[in-house]
Amino acid sequence: MRPRRSPYPALTAVVLIVGLALILTATLWRGGSDEPGPMTAAVASVAAEPDRDPTPRFARVGATEMRLPVDPSAMTALAFHQASGDSALPITSLVPDADMELAAELQAVPPVEEAADVPDDVLGGVCLRLWRSNRTGMPDTAADIGADAGTDVYSPVTGTVVEVRPYLLYDAYDDFEIHIRPDGRDDVDVVLIHVDDVTVRAGDAVVAGVTRIAAVRSMSDKIEIQLGGYTDNGGDHVHIQVNEIGAAGELDAAGES
Repeated sequence: MRPRRSPYPALTAVVLIVGLALILTATLWRGGSDEPGPMTAAVASVAAEPDRDPTPRFARVGATEMRLPVDPSAMTALAFHQASGDSALPITSLVPDADMELAAELQAVPPVEEAADVPDDVLGGVCLRLWRSNRTGMPDTAADIGADAGTDVYSPVTGTVVEVRPYLLYDAYDDFEIHIRPDGRDDVDVVLIHVDDVTVRAGDAVVAGVTRIAAVRSMSDKIEIQLGGYTDNGGDHVHIQVNEIGAAGELDAAGES
């Protein structure tokens, strides 16, 4: 008796070829091991990307409001001080000033009762005002947001990353500058320093308080940090300032801590 032929020989061949291709692809991506291959890892990372509420607002420069660059639960302190450069603009805090005499006595951020009239999306608590004796101007042109090294850093404004560049802090210590142009503002440059594990590059769009851009860099093991006098983690922090862009359009460095 002659063997019975499939009524769909072409379809059977196609199914077999596709099946073999899928098995071969899976084996190649998995590398013959039980670990997820690059394709699986990429899909998992996208699927695991959480939707998050933005961090609270804490300051503004003109009409541009800034959101906290770390989660409030991770923040050790918020402090304002003089920036080192001449192009840094004053930053208006949305958080009331702390009693600095009490802060010095406690060597900590003084506890405060939450004000009843603070909007839900504005940071509660108080901010420190730190003075740098080797600098001029009022202590409102730079903000230090304290957090442990490795803490995720989020963009403080919605806009576009215009540059990420490495530099040496005090000509000695590795660091990065992240420069962001806020939407609707061609006249200012938001600069963050004391970061590593940078995850953005020039041209990337960022959302205030939502888009992760880096992590807090460990600096307290290298230099003495003024903020460390009020926190128990040595004062590690991310530094933010807003520079005015000159007519030539150059991006000024943040300069120093």
